[in-house]
Amino acid sequence: MTEETRVRTVKSVENAFEILEYLRDVNEATVSEVAEYSTLSPGSVHTHLTTLKQRGYVVQDGDEYRLGPLLLPLGEHVRNKSRIYRAAEEEVDRLAEETGECAHLVVEHDGRLVTLYETFGENAVGTEYHTRKREEPISHHHCTAVGKAILSQLDEERVEAIVDRHGMVQRTPQTMTTREELFEDLERVREQGYSVNDEEQMVGIRAVGAPVTTSGGDVLGAISVSGPTSRLNADEAETDLAESVIRASNIAEVNVHTITE
Repeated sequence: MTEETRVRTVKSVENAFEILEYLRDVNEATVSEVAEYSTLSPGSVHTHLTTLKQRGYVVQDGDEYRLGPLLLPLGEHVRNKSRIYRAAEEEVDRLAEETGECAHLVVEHDGRLVTLYETFGENAVGTEYHTRKREEPISHHHCTAVGKAILSQLDEERVEAIVDRHGMVQRTPQTMTTREELFEDLERVREQGYSVNDEEQMVGIRAVGAPVTTSGGDVLGAISVSGPTSRLNADEAETDLAESVIRASNIAEVNVHTITE
């Protein structure tokens, strides 16, 4: 029996979060639509929704329900209490201003990537796409610069476990799809200090990332810059841009040690 199967959970809590995640995905839904998705009875769904509504986590408009505004303070609290966010926020802003592109701060949780902070330079493209992407965790590390930067700091067993769980989906013709390719790439990242997403997640978009680690070697997250290949050419990605991202990562690492919980 694995550790995961030994863990006891409260089914009603699982059902509540399943409903919240479904509402996130579809924006709004009726009791019957939620019941059809969740396999819960309409009565049970209604009880869950009523409870969530009373807590402010769901709002009702006629027959339809959607996520409520009181979820926002929870997310803000999580981000504002994060040491890496406080250590890296200014550097992410500086990167976006310096490059004119989109700069990202991403952390890994339970094998998935969560965008903790993101800001757009004056020439940034794909802002709507990035905004939507923040609404749910990313499961595939292998095709993103931040994902590969984070994986490069994990031991092989942990990387294998993440790949086992989420696979290596091919997003574009440039996406690597084998573990051999991935581990070779991660070795390069460790040697050079930065990762490159060369149209591996989206055609026409290139990104460069660098891990943010503690003095003890634990990875806290990663910083990256992404933009169109027409502006971020391969040579630049390997020189000036990589240097800027690494510098931001290094400053964030220094800042982490000055921040108390």
